Amino acid sequence: MTRLSRTILLVAVLASTPCAFAQQGVLQDRGFILVNGGYQVMSHDFEASSTFRANVEDAHLATDYEVKGGLAFDVAGGMALWRRLTVGGGLTRFSRSTPSTLSGDVPHPFFFNRPRTVTGEVTGLKHEELAVHVQARVTAPIGSRLQVAAFGGPSWFQVTQGIVTTFTWNESYPFDSASFASAVTERAKGSKLGFNTGADVAFFFTRQLGAGGGIQYSSATVELEAAGNVQEAKAGGVNVGGGLRLRF
Repeated sequence: MTRLSRTILLVAVLASTPCAFAQQGVLQDRGFILVNGGYQVMSHDFEASSTFRANVEDAHLATDYEVKGGLAFDVAGGMALWRRLTVGGGLTRFSRSTPSTLSGDVPHPFFFNRPRTVTGEVTGLKHEELAVHVQARVTAPIGSRLQVAAFGGPSWFQVTQGIVTTFTWNESYPFDSASFASAVTERAKGSKLGFNTGADVAFFFTRQLGAGGGIQYSSATVELEAAGNVQEAKAGGVNVGGGLRLRF
């Protein structure tokens, strides 16, 4: 059974069980809206390689991309479907710079099979993720002010990543060595279906307005195509945040 299947099963079981914490006098919510600022905890480093022609031979390029965690924005909402079960959607936005280490070799202009090694650092690349979540959510009120929730469902990820497609180099006679000059980059895009699951705790100051925090895990593996080459990159991760809670 996949993680997504287990999440959906858990939500279904919770939804079919009367809430043990519900108290008389606690009104049934018709829906909710939440807005979070948070931090996406991740380490989705990946590698890419390609080949291009130079001096009538093949030149080779390998790049390592460092995709670390950073600030993220999350918004979600839903309507009551049955008892404490709500169905809705959410959106997560994440963006940060991704420095890259480049290594490769370029053919000698005078001799065959005498490649020269080139290494360098590439900055200015950017990793962007937009995830649209479909979520089934079960809420459990504890009194009239505190509320906990568990949720899960499928997610659609769209990823944009700066990819190094080739590079230029410096050389001088007798051309026995070469040094890195600059990188040629392209914005590669890819999308893929994944999943999300998580939990949330909220404290309400009034009947409708409150604040809370939550944790969400989402994941997908996206294929990024640039200059005819396809690289796989992970998307999502653990998102921890907090912010505004509304219920109605």
